[in-house]
Amino acid sequence: MFEEKLISIHLNSNRPESFENFVKSIISTSKIIKRIEILVNIDKGDKEMIQIITKLNKQNPDLIKYIETDLIKTFADAWKPLNILLKQTSKTCYFICCVSDEIRFLTKNWDDIILKYRKYYDDDIFRVRCSKYKNEEYNDIWECGYKPDSYAFYTKKWLDQVNLWNPCIGPDSFQECIAYYIKKYGAEYNRDVINNKINYSGQNVSDNLKLSIRIQRTRIYYKAFFKLMSYRVQKIANEKAYDIICCISKNENIKKKRLNSIKIIMTNFCRRFNFFYHRGSPNHVIDSKLKNIIFMLWCYMEFLDKFLIKSLLFMSKKSFFQKVIKDKDKIQQIEKILNE
Repeated sequence: MFEEKLISIHLNSNRPESFENFVKSIISTSKIIKRIEILVNIDKGDKEMIQIITKLNKQNPDLIKYIETDLIKTFADAWKPLNILLKQTSKTCYFICCVSDEIRFLTKNWDDIILKYRKYYDDDIFRVRCSKYKNEEYNDIWECGYKPDSYAFYTKKWLDQVNLWNPCIGPDSFQECIAYYIKKYGAEYNRDVINNKINYSGQNVSDNLKLSIRIQRTRIYYKAFFKLMSYRVQKIANEKAYDIICCISKNENIKKKRLNSIKIIMTNFCRRFNFFYHRGSPNHVIDSKLKNIIFMLWCYMEFLDKFLIKSLLFMSKKSFFQKVIKDKDKIQQIEKILNE
């Protein structure tokens, strides 16, 4: 019996084993796999990934569609193919979710749970929040950047209206910014639906990464965060929010809320000098203006990485961290990263 595709899952992957385990978690936990599609971007000419996809599709025909691109040069480019995947989504899909291949679906019949939300709103514009941050209420736009609902299911109608996953790194954080601005128009426009039944593992970013890759990603993340929070990108998010408001509002004369460019620029500038505090880590070791300035400079000096790694390993060997950091959990976390 033919089943229409109703759920579309998007991701990048260049790790065959992790991708296979990701797909198997979807197959083993879904009720009807035929109504799910997986759209994945792989590196151009990645034969191992193609072999895995071919094998999985033999077992479950028409489950996985892939595109090959050379768009991802570094982690900073990971967002680029996602907008292409969005255009490849089957027209019959109702929900779309963007994930990583580290995610493992744990909840039995999760697809049934999600699909029960169909027509939750008559206009079909909403999202179902499922991640560990699903209950977060955002009081500051920066919160959308560092703790977004990373694995929400968006209706296709929402994403058709927005017309992209993101214009820079972070489809989850950009969509969270849109949701943030939507709520600025009033509680009656809140289109977040909380689901407490669906669970995933693998939600912690950068787990099990080598120190050199962690350092590279830290630099990329710092630069990308300010790009996301820039007036240019926030203006796009605000405009997309207004587009959604116009679709769901019965008031034809609703006025677009404007952003204050000077306020955004000055806020971002000032917060650079206490970045980790404002990014949700008040007890971070980089807790002074001087340390933040040094960190800021380092983010633009990639050639210092080898020196930094050697210095950190030397300090660990000499028990330096035990002397200056009182929190034992933090020390264990640092030691784990250095020993990976």
